[in-house]
Amino acid sequence: MKYRILLWFRSPWIGTIILTILGIAGNYFKWDLSLNLRFALGSAALLIIFRLYGLRFAVPALLAINIPFGFGGSYLFMTGLFGLEILFLYFYFKWFNKGILFKGDLLFWGCIGLPLVFLMYQYRLDEMGIKMMTLVILEQSFNSIINLLIASILLESIISRIKIDIKPTYTISLGRIIFKYLIAFVIFTSLLLLTVSSHQQFQDIRGLYSSYLERSSYIYKQDIEGSFSDMRTVKPLMNKYKKNFYIDSVLVSPLGSSMYSTLDNKTTKQLVQDGSYESLMIKETADGARIFHHFPLNRLTLIERWQESYFVMDIPLNHNYRLLLKLTAAFYLERIYIFYIQSIITILIVIGIAILLARPISRKITKPLLELAKASNNIPRKLVKDTPIDWPNSNISEFHALIENFKLVSLVLENQFLQIQRDKENLEIRVVERTFDLAESESQKRAILKYAINGIISTDHQMKITEFNPAAEQMFKYSREQVIGRPLSDLLVIDTSQQEDSNHSITAIRSDDTPFQVELTRSEILAEESSFQTFFVHDLTQQEKERAQRNEHERQLEALNDRLREEQGVAEKQKSITGNLLESVQEGIVMCDSKGIISFINPTMLSLFKIKDYTGYSVQQLLHHIEDQLIEGTSSWIEKLEQFLNGEPHWNQGELVLLKNEKILSLYVTPVTDTVQQIEHGVILVFRDRTEEEQVKQMQNELISVVSHELRTPLSAMMGYIEMLMIYQDMSIEKRHTFIETIHQEGQRLSHLLDDFLDIQRIEADHAEYHMTYIPLYELLQGICHQWNPDSRDRIILHHEGVDEVFITGDHHRLIQVFQNLISNALKYSSAESLVHIVIEELPHQIRVSIEDSGIGIPVEDQARIFQKFFRASSASEHQIKGTGLGLYITQRIVNDHKGELSFVSRPNEGSVFSVLLPKPKKNDSAHSIE
Repeated sequence: MKYRILLWFRSPWIGTIILTILGIAGNYFKWDLSLNLRFALGSAALLIIFRLYGLRFAVPALLAINIPFGFGGSYLFMTGLFGLEILFLYFYFKWFNKGILFKGDLLFWGCIGLPLVFLMYQYRLDEMGIKMMTLVILEQSFNSIINLLIASILLESIISRIKIDIKPTYTISLGRIIFKYLIAFVIFTSLLLLTVSSHQQFQDIRGLYSSYLERSSYIYKQDIEGSFSDMRTVKPLMNKYKKNFYIDSVLVSPLGSSMYSTLDNKTTKQLVQDGSYESLMIKETADGARIFHHFPLNRLTLIERWQESYFVMDIPLNHNYRLLLKLTAAFYLERIYIFYIQSIITILIVIGIAILLARPISRKITKPLLELAKASNNIPRKLVKDTPIDWPNSNISEFHALIENFKLVSLVLENQFLQIQRDKENLEIRVVERTFDLAESESQKRAILKYAINGIISTDHQMKITEFNPAAEQMFKYSREQVIGRPLSDLLVIDTSQQEDSNHSITAIRSDDTPFQVELTRSEILAEESSFQTFFVHDLTQQEKERAQRNEHERQLEALNDRLREEQGVAEKQKSITGNLLESVQEGIVMCDSKGIISFINPTMLSLFKIKDYTGYSVQQLLHHIEDQLIEGTSSWIEKLEQFLNGEPHWNQGELVLLKNEKILSLYVTPVTDTVQQIEHGVILVFRDRTEEEQVKQMQNELISVVSHELRTPLSAMMGYIEMLMIYQDMSIEKRHTFIETIHQEGQRLSHLLDDFLDIQRIEADHAEYHMTYIPLYELLQGICHQWNPDSRDRIILHHEGVDEVFITGDHHRLIQVFQNLISNALKYSSAESLVHIVIEELPHQIRVSIEDSGIGIPVEDQARIFQKFFRASSASEHQIKGTGLGLYITQRIVNDHKGELSFVSRPNEGSVFSVLLPKPKKNDSAHSIE
């Protein structure tokens, strides 16, 4: 509930107790606004109790609320003063039943309260002084006005929201609210300005005292320190300064006791040792002196504390002496009193003017509302009598909008009144029309009964037939005259428990006692004295036939759905297989729809271009990403592809895509078209990696060039020597023998070259045959070494670290081919003076043969490809060393087929070591040849 806390004030006892506690707190915790403005807010609670609950609750509250004033003369005076206030208001409301609390209480304080306060303090005039008494009276005036204003505002807030005892809630005049809030605004604004000014006044006084003490202490300190040589001159010096500067002083010894003082002993002791004063340090000078403002602790009011306060300057001297200077604060209080009297009188005058002006201002503001209330009184009556309404005018935008809203409401009411009159006239016309409509409805009813497709049977309250339409006659094979007056049960088997207006199937009986199924709908109509029912009968004979056909159709449809689901499963399986196939192929595949949005991109495509998954992006975004990876000047195909995707008819399949990472791709674009509807669903882009093919193609071209050269060289030599033998018949036998030997060597070279090509064909077709036998390895290598000419033979050194002959299992011819290739390469790729070392090592399970040369070595960048078919290292071309690039390829394949391993270590310009690891023969192997 929004105002739940106010509900406590419904009970007079609870409300009085709460307000009494608040009043005691208001009088106990007083609010010191400035030097002589101390607000006690207890009388506001007393006024609220009196106005809400009456005199009998206000009297005990009065005694309790004034307890914080003590039980002396102040308590009796304040209790008596507030008691007179309550009695005055009691009789005021007796005489003026509709009186206002604000006016009554102002009248009391102006005529009785303030004069009594003046008389009370008149006896203390000599003690207080005229200015002090004036301040006290002004303070009481302010207190009464503040308490009255608070009580008035809170009272109206309470009585307008809840009922107090048997009193109803009241409405509050807007003018009264504006009046009180205007006065409150003026009062609190004035108090705020006074508070700010008072605070500044205090700061100015403290600054003035501090400056005075600081200036006076400058010479005083020097004179006192100069008198330390003769302490007898200190006392006269202090009296001199008191007379000239009105400053008392105390000289404190290093032990903290008073040595000389211009004050009496009690004041001196109080200044040096006593703690009955509160000290506030307001300044510390550069030489260590501190200025304090001392306030007495046993005084209550701010003005009393200021009257007995004083300023002290603590000055450190040589030899740990201290000089205390005292200046009383009462010196400047007279001008403060004058300032406050002038300020408070000015504020009271402003408040008086505000009270005088608040009523006309509030009336001026609320005048449009009063005139609007008068004009809007009983608007419907004025509209009936067609009396013009005198609407007020206002320059205030809110009031103007409210008046316009009332005008609009009045206009709406007037339109509604006219509409009601028109509706009355129209109603009379419609009654006449309704009479004709009923007659027409009766004729329509007869027509409906006559031409209705379904049977319609009406009965009276005894369930006897009263109406039987032609459709029912045809359905039941009865005439209307035959069934009128007969019980309905002769035609229909009806279950009386079935609900009205529900469609249900029952059994009907034709005139030939043939039963048939019908759908029956029943409707009951209640009249004033009786009721009758109408039955709508639909023959289900044809419907049953249709239901049977529909069931058959549903069965066939279910079978068709099962077949479709089966085909859909097959399609999904095929789709899954296709997806797996697309993801596993080595070509990069991109599928996009007719709008150019990518719907699928396989992992190969992502790895080829090192890109993210562009599914859902446009194909143009993918092409722009790919363009950054192309070799500069090779991106023309992207423009052609974009033109093809935008509808251009021509595209060259297999367009080359050259990447910066030296990969070569070919692009194939295939539109996806519905051949039946001739609709294009998108395109498929296939990027095929042709890097290895191009490399093999290049190597084959190089091989053809090399092979043609290698074949042509021995053939040319053979043909040359044969022609010379044919031309020079008289050639000497020695020279002829040399030519024939050369022809034989070139023929063997040509035969070896052809054997290499045949070996490659057999190896790659897996048709190579191996005749495995036990072979003495050292003897085999010795025979191979003796095949070279004497110069080359002298360069070959065969090492055998074992004592016994080492046997291996292998094909004798193929192993000769292996070691011939390796020794030939070692001789060919090293200088004519360098040696080739062949080392045989017997390991636990293997035999290792190492061929080491000190030739040109293999470049590091070529070592990974040295065993590739047709590959020749770049160093071979640089040194113009002939070869086909097949020897090491054939050698490795032969070694692998012998379950061995061929490896090498090479350093450019230092030489190479090729090692062949072959397994040792098992002990149970036969010494005969094996396949």
